Amino acid sequence: MSQAELIKQWHFRNHRVQLAHYESARRYQRLHIMLGLPAVILSTFVGTAVFATLSKETELQVPLPGGAMSLSATQLHLLLGLLSVAAALLTGLQTFLKFSELAEKHRLAGSRFANLKHRIEMLATFPEATPVEVRDTLTAIETSWAKLREESPTLPASIWRRFERTMLYDKHQCP
Repeated sequence: MSQAELIKQWHFRNHRVQLAHYESARRYQRLHIMLGLPAVILSTFVGTAVFATLSKETELQVPLPGGAMSLSATQLHLLLGLLSVAAALLTGLQTFLKFSELAEKHRLAGSRFANLKHRIEMLATFPEATPVEVRDTLTAIETSWAKLREESPTLPASIWRRFERTMLYDKHQCP
């Protein structure tokens, strides 16, 4: 394999991993919001409703599209208790699963792979370097790349499979 072919392959591989990490970051950020927003909304609703029920122990009329439904104070307290548990469950899942933290780790990994890809592009752009300089630069890139692979979070299998299927080497444009 020639140096030019090696540089093209490294560029492609880094670019694909970079994009997969950025996609993973977006996925985990969406999951963070999907758990966080309902937790905030439920907590706010429960807190407000608890104070409203403290002021009066009467029936509550809940307007529904087909007509109004009546809830007794006991039913309302039970509903508020269930909503409170749901809010706590969502908050607990959000804390335990750490989607926000995972999103940031993938965003950072994507950024680091982008920097490595730029180093490879620079190498491909300036072919006037001597063979020794090229070898030393390739060795430094490989060392950085190995460290990045160790430090980066694991890509979700579904995202990686999609990138392997859709982003093919023979269709990749390299500098």
